[in-house]
Amino acid sequence: MFEDPRLAPFFHGVTRERVVDKSYSFLAEIFSGERLYFGDRPRNAHHWMVISDELFDHRERLFEGVLRESGLAAPHVRAWLEVHQVFRKQIVKAAPVPRRMGGVEMPLEGWQEDTLLAGSLCDRCQAELPEGTRVTYHRRRGTTHCLTCGETS
Repeated sequence: MFEDPRLAPFFHGVTRERVVDKSYSFLAEIFSGERLYFGDRPRNAHHWMVISDELFDHRERLFEGVLRESGLAAPHVRAWLEVHQVFRKQIVKAAPVPRRMGGVEMPLEGWQEDTLLAGSLCDRCQAELPEGTRVTYHRRRGTTHCLTCGETS
């Protein structure tokens, strides 16, 4: 995905490790039922991304190729692809949609200051941000900055 010209722009400023970690824990929770994922649900995680059905299908073809190249048996490949289809309606859209938090739609643009409910990293300087840290975050992109880095990107 990071090398694909159509998908790479969605991962600007995000490390591979973070994407792998979040994807793995989300899907592992779905398959195991064990509470492993502490991020946004797919609608909120992808709320700012404009993803067409055709782009979703493109990503699925790449994913299927990786699964097959890894030697996964056909029934397991189908199972993975079926799981992704469950989230198609939450991810595919023609324009960004507001994040929903507690049933309330949040503004799409601008920066807001808030207090972290869980530890994180500054998306600019990569400083550790423990739970309880005051941060600024972009309402649409979700990028989070320590107060030193502020609203600068």
